[in-house]
Amino acid sequence: MKIKKALSLTGIIAAVAFIASLSGCASSPQKNAGDRLVLETEVGVALDNFYKEATNARKIVEIAEGVLVCPTITKAGFVFGGAGGTCALQIRGKTVDFYRATAFKAGLIAGGETYSLLAVFNDADTLAKFRADNRKWQFGGNLSIVVAKKGANGGFDTRSMGAPVTVYVYGQSGFMGDISVDGSTLKKL
Repeated sequence: MKIKKALSLTGIIAAVAFIASLSGCASSPQKNAGDRLVLETEVGVALDNFYKEATNARKIVEIAEGVLVCPTITKAGFVFGGAGGTCALQIRGKTVDFYRATAFKAGLIAGGETYSLLAVFNDADTLAKFRADNRKWQFGGNLSIVVAKKGANGGFDTRSMGAPVTVYVYGQSGFMGDISVDGSTLKKL
């Protein structure tokens, strides 16, 4: 019983330290030109990788009202964990805002992984609300968000493109056993 409590306490401490490091200790790309240049380069690479994922990936980005590109989301934990990364919002290929993505997780979690995330805003009103909202914006709690699946023809399912926001997760590496409840949030930097 003492070992289980020690593991849980260790997991909590590790998760809190991890989330703190992701959510505030790094400098903001809005204020630091060097960080902005690095993130812009990572966004370009992430978009190129997305285009290689499916036959219709480039068209999805071209017709979008806006695209939130998170080049690297890092997720780690043991019982308790966290995830986070820095993202850039692009409209017509130009970066207009930067965001910090964070999540706290609790459940059957063990391991770590990285992945890229692309949120495609298919609706101008939803994009405007996202940009105007100064509070945290939650992916997990919004029913108007659809996670896209790749079809047998090598393209993404275009039925999901009718949703106000479509999320694409790709480029996973690492190992993560994760059966959990999470609340992923985005905060404008």
